[in-house]
Parts: sequence; C-alpha cells; structure tokens
Amino acid sequence: MKSKQKKDTFPARRKFYFYLLTFLIPILFFLFLEIGLRIFHYGGNLDLFISAPGEYSKYYMCNPNVGHRYFFMQSTVPDPPNDIFLKKKPQNGYRIFVLGGSTTAGYPYGNNVMFSRILYKILSDIFPQKTIEVINTAMSAVNSYTLLDFMDEILQKKPDALLIYAGHNEFYGALGAGSYESLGKFRWFVKIYLKLQRFKTFLLIRNIIGWLKKGLDKLFFGGTVSNPSATLMERMVAKQTIPLGSPIYQLGKHQFEGNLRDILTKAKKAGIPVILSELVCNVRDQKPFISVSTDTLPPAKKVYKQAKILEQEGKYEKAKRAYYRAKDLDALRFRATEEFNQIIHRLGEEFHVPVVPMKHYFEAASPHGLVGDNLMLDHLHPNLDGYFLMAEGFLDAIRKNGLIAAKWDSTRIQPMTYYKQTWGFTELDKAFSEVRIRILKGNWPFKPKNLPNRALIEYRPTTPAESLAVKIWVEADYNLERAHVQLAEYYEKQGKLLKAYQEYNALICATPFNVSPYLRASNLLIKMHKFKQALPLLLHSLDLEESAYAYKWIGQIYLNYGQVKESIPYLEKAKKLSPKDPQLLYNLSGAYALNGQYKEARLTLKILNQVYPDFPGARDLQRQLARIH
Repeated sequence: MKSKQKKDTFPARRKFYFYLLTFLIPILFFLFLEIGLRIFHYGGNLDLFISAPGEYSKYYMCNPNVGHRYFFMQSTVPDPPNDIFLKKKPQNGYRIFVLGGSTTAGYPYGNNVMFSRILYKILSDIFPQKTIEVINTAMSAVNSYTLLDFMDEILQKKPDALLIYAGHNEFYGALGAGSYESLGKFRWFVKIYLKLQRFKTFLLIRNIIGWLKKGLDKLFFGGTVSNPSATLMERMVAKQTIPLGSPIYQLGKHQFEGNLRDILTKAKKAGIPVILSELVCNVRDQKPFISVSTDTLPPAKKVYKQAKILEQEGKYEKAKRAYYRAKDLDALRFRATEEFNQIIHRLGEEFHVPVVPMKHYFEAASPHGLVGDNLMLDHLHPNLDGYFLMAEGFLDAIRKNGLIAAKWDSTRIQPMTYYKQTWGFTELDKAFSEVRIRILKGNWPFKPKNLPNRALIEYRPTTPAESLAVKIWVEADYNLERAHVQLAEYYEKQGKLLKAYQEYNALICATPFNVSPYLRASNLLIKMHKFKQALPLLLHSLDLEESAYAYKWIGQIYLNYGQVKESIPYLEKAKKLSPKDPQLLYNLSGAYALNGQYKEARLTLKILNQVYPDFPGARDLQRQLARIH
C-alpha cells in the first residue's frame, strides 16, 4: 500500500516540477536577457536628463539620444536643445521647463533663436538676484505623446513652471494618428508601449520589428522612411489625406485632448503652474497642400482663392476667416486646425491655466491682421520677429500671472526692441536658416513627391557666411557653433572686430553656459575700447568659471573708471591665478597706491621688478612711492 502511494506521489511531484519549469524557463530567459542587455548597455541611455560631461558635471543636460524612444523607424533622429541646469537647485533658483515640437525648438534656426532662450535672457535681466533656469525639452516631429512621456521626469527635477506650445504635430509627429510611427487608435495602448520602453528586452523586440518593417517596405513599396534625401517631415507621413471631420482627424483631436488633459492633471497634482499657448501658422501665404471636397465641405483651395479675393477687395476680416477656414480644410495635417486652439482654451478654463493669446500677438504685427510670410518662413515656423513675439507673449503671461514674483521691478524691464537690436544673430544664422528652409521646401509636400531635392545643388553661396552654412549640411562633423567660431576668426584676421564680436555674441545666446564665447567676445570689445560693454560679459563669465583674464580685466576696467576699491579684489584674485603677469602686477601696485595701501604697493612692485625689471612706468611708480613715508 505504501509503495503504491509513493508511486502515485513521485509522478505528481515530477508533473508539478515539470509545469513549474515550463513556466519559469521563458521568464528566466527574458530575465537573463534583460540583465545581459543592461550589462552591455543595449540601446544606450534613453533618460530625458543625463549628467553633463567634463567641466559641466554639476549640471544635468537634455539627453541627445532621448529621441530614440520614439523614432525607431527613422535613419535620422531629432534631439532636444543643448540646455543644462544645476543638479542641486539653488534656494534662489526659479526653474522653467518648456515643452513642444519644432517651433518650440526654434526651427529652422540654431539654439540662439528659441523663444525659451530669449525668455531666459530677459528674465535673468529682470531678476538678477535669482538663478533663472529655462530648460527647453522640445524636438522636431514629436507630439503630445512625447510631452506626456516626459512629464514624470520633468516633475522629478523640481520645476517652478511649465510652458507648453504644441499641437501642430499631432497627426504626423511620432506615434501620431497619421504618422509612420503610429501604433493605432488606442491611447491606453500607446501609453503602455511608452512605459515598456524602459525595458531593454522590449527595445530589442521593437527594433527587430522596425528593421523587418523597413526592409519589407523598401522591398515592396520603395518607402522613404530611411531615404536620406527625404526630410524628416516627409518621412513621418503615412496618411497624406486626412479630411476635416474624418475618423482619423477625430482620432488626432481625441489624442491631443486626452494627452494634454493628462499633462495638466500631473502638473496640478504636483502643484506646478502651467502656461499654455494658442497655435499660430502661416495662413495668408501658404496655400493648402491637399485639397479635397466632401458632401458637406468645400475644397480647401477654393476657399483659399476666395480669401485672396476678399483681401484684394479690402474685406480683411472676412478674408481672415476664409484663410483660417482654408487652412483647416487642408487635408494634409501639418497645421493644426482652430479646433485645437478651442481644445487648448477649454482645458485652460477647466484647469484654471492661463493661455497665451498668441494669435493676437501675430495678427497685431501683421498687415490687416493676416499672418503670412511677414512672420513665417514656411507653413508654420516663425522668423526672427516671430520668435521674439512668442517670447513676448509668454513673458507677458508669466508677469500677468505673478510667476517668479508677485510684483516685478518695472525699472529693469527693457522693451523687446532692445533685445532684438542687441541679440546674437548674424549673417551666418540667417544663411543657415535659409539653407535649411530651402532643403525643406525642396522636398514634398512643397514639391512633387518623386522629384529629387536639388536645394543644395542649385544653391550658390556668395559670402563666407553662406559657404559655411552649406558646409554645415555637407560635413557630418561640422556644426553651427564651429562655423560661428571659424567666421569670427576670419573676421578678426581681416580687422573686422565688430563682426567677429557679433559671431561670439551669437554663440553666447546659443550656448549661454559655455565660458569661451564670453571671454572671446569681451577680448574683442576691449580691443575696440568698448570697456563698459565688455564688463558685464566678464562678470558673467566668472559665474561660469574663474579665469585670471576675467579678474584682471574687470579690475583694470574698474581702475580705469576710478573705482579703485572695487578694482583691488579682482586684481588680487587675478594675481593668485597668474602671479607673473607684469601688466597685472603694475596695475595692482598702482591700485594699492591710489587706495593708500603703500606697503602692499611696494611689495607688489618689488615682485614686478623681479619678473620684468624694465616694465614701462614701473620706475616712475617706484619714485612716487619713495616720496611717500
């Protein structure tokens, strides 16, 4: 009897262990696969923020690889701006994060023309006692899914406010309803997909599927997903025709409203104020890309022609309404419809969030209120004037809603014209943006789809700046920052010091945490005897990094203007860093003498005589000190 029970028990146990092992094998396989992929850093670090390298180790920076979360079907992947912020937020700090797509990222310009960069400069001037940080997380070809995915990481970094300008990319941005990267119509599914990307195993499976899909598309359809001659704008479009009110259009609206509501809910729970903005675009001078007619809607091109006629007749308000209607009827969804602005306002009211009336700013600056090429470079990206308008709109909203401080010191608020006149924007920036727009407009949808892009081939540079702008696009390891330096050095060799300074000033606006352009710009100003203009640059450079050069010249400038007591601490610090600089020793000795510190003056002069016995003026100073008992 006992042996029979044993016989029954052993098979039952074996059966249990067999099923348990069968269940555990795939789990253990994926567990060890995940561990192995992490050990070998498969896919790299896709966090939104990473530690900045080298001398900037006390800062976080936006991860240039974060775009790989969303673009696994593309050969080129956009990246966020080069913004950094302190790992340890100072007590006097005020930290603003900016979210959006290509317009928010400053397209087609470099980082010096983002509205967030303009805001940073203005707010820093208004609140010198605070450490202002404005961090731009925007990227081209992303939409509200990306913004929502960023939110948890942004909230972990202790923001004081969020600025959001987004909505144009809702259909063709990554994971959008009409995008090549779309995952279907269910928001919950896309949100789970974004969460799963934190696992390396999931990334591997995703990439394998992407490689297979690209290969099949190329084999059977000759797709442009990885076509290097196609712009990212062209490669992202899967569904070209999305009529107003169609199921895919409604899906895009639902996606935008749902994601924006989730973003505002997260911010509200965290107690972080948000400022939204209306969307603006080129309605007057960008005719509809795709015109279709339905049983209930007229073709977009017909309405656009009516708008032109109304404008010619001087009926500007009717023309404006017709232009906006034509834009909304455009079945190629590169420009958000006015229903998206209605969603923004509705959610603003629901969450008690201010909305920047950006359309008002742009219409007020346009002839007859018709926004066109006067403020836009293409279908929706602003020109330099347009980006300053965006900065003004957000600045007004920040002030009106009492952010940073309940009351602002009006004496420190300069007019926007002041910043436009002194901003770091040069011929190179203009040429760079023009080349970029030429490349964009050399492709579909501005040109027929199958025509090659001849924008660079047909472009004939006539100036050094234009030649460098082309070089940026032709050479993979060459960029706009390097071009600014090269052009500045070229101008300096020619004796065009002001033009050289302007290139470094553009770099200051583009890379405000890099000390090098501050020192180079101030050096040129000093050579031009523009000492008052050089002084704030030198002072700001010390906030970034100590240098004997900055301390020496700050002290010398103060000394030149008779501010002897103010000069001495800077000259002393310069001496610690550069103890054998004869000009520095002479100036410090003279400053001590003027301040009545004769003992220190004689000791410093003695060191100077050891370093440079025949330094001009040293003997005269020594005789003057000898007369003083």
